[in-house]
Amino acid sequence: MKIAISIWNGFVSNVFDFADQLLIVDIEDQGEVGRSEFQLGKQAIQQRTGQLTELNVDVLICGGISQSLASMLAASNIEVIPFVTGPVDEVLNAYFSNRLAEPQFLQPGSQVGARKRFCRERQRRCRHRHPGSRSRNRAT
Repeated sequence: MKIAISIWNGFVSNVFDFADQLLIVDIEDQGEVGRSEFQLGKQAIQQRTGQLTELNVDVLICGGISQSLASMLAASNIEVIPFVTGPVDEVLNAYFSNRLAEPQFLQPGSQVGARKRFCRERQRRCRHRHPGSRSRNRAT
């Protein structure tokens, strides 16, 4: 499994649509086995989606993200966990221990239920546009 985190200066970047850098974390058996950084640069949302797909990313953890980009990622079977803030290592630890819903990891200006509403709405739209779509089964 691969997790991508949009980063800036050791923290989760504020908006994925404009982020320049990703941290890619390889996971096996709920533990980290490797890290690498990837430069995104300036590119259209289709290119961002394509790059995450080519990198075999399963989960994207980010700050804000546009609904259109989130929908494209969802259509590519990449789970998006938006509205996250904090130092990268603390966010990773929270992800592994299922604590990302705690208030200290919620991006300022986001409401407590914003992440859940965002994910529910994205899932509803994705099911409407892609009925019968299944999660991808990729070897890690």
